[in-house]
Amino acid sequence: MKQLPPDTVRLLSSSQVITSIVSVVKELIENSLDANATTVDIKLENYGFDKIEVRDNGDGIKAADVPVMAMKHYTSKISSTEDLERLTTYGFRGEALGSICSISEVHITTKTANDDFSTQYILDRSGHVTSQKPSHLGQGTTVIVLKLFKNLPVRKQFYSTDKKCKEEIKKIQKLLMAYGIIKPELRITFTHNKAIMWQKTRVLDHKMAFMSVVGTAVMSSMEPFQHHCEDPERHTKRPPASIVKASSAEFSILTSRG
Repeated sequence: MKQLPPDTVRLLSSSQVITSIVSVVKELIENSLDANATTVDIKLENYGFDKIEVRDNGDGIKAADVPVMAMKHYTSKISSTEDLERLTTYGFRGEALGSICSISEVHITTKTANDDFSTQYILDRSGHVTSQKPSHLGQGTTVIVLKLFKNLPVRKQFYSTDKKCKEEIKKIQKLLMAYGIIKPELRITFTHNKAIMWQKTRVLDHKMAFMSVVGTAVMSSMEPFQHHCEDPERHTKRPPASIVKASSAEFSILTSRG
């Protein structure tokens, strides 16, 4: 037996984190939501194999964090295992960007409120910054993923049929619809090959968000009810970190009449 070289280990571990096109989109969107974005634009070219772009108007990445922003197991979201008991973010493992770098080419453009201008960074397979230059983009972060799975032909072969590729587009749309419902304040635009596939505007509450996503016909067959819990920590079991948690003990739920 022999030890695998670091590049091979990195590639194999990345393929376990990033398993599909929709998983790339999911990880990047959740980074945007953790950065308090209210606008997210997702653009795909050739089903995402040629290009995936996720642009947001969030907080941006601080200059001090740039050197390690795509390094595996670096994260600003937790500091210890105790933090796992009170997660308020989607991401916390510090694996997503590093894994995406291992299986594609990644460019990140970012600007915080304190920066005079945005900067574009080009990353290598290890997540290190190899070059940078000024950019014209406003506050927020734009991640561009090029040549996805270029060094994982087996993974790319899974999408060898047009049917598989179209199914992935539908999965992405369903994912965005879910975020659109739980985030009323979020504006989303999803584009594939310059054609708008799905979009949602900002709305005031979850009921309006649900209506904007599923339509009035579905809403007409739903019925609202309220649930109140005095002590949510004592009476409810904490869901996994990947499931969105209610911010209040009192909330409204829509349920089917039939």
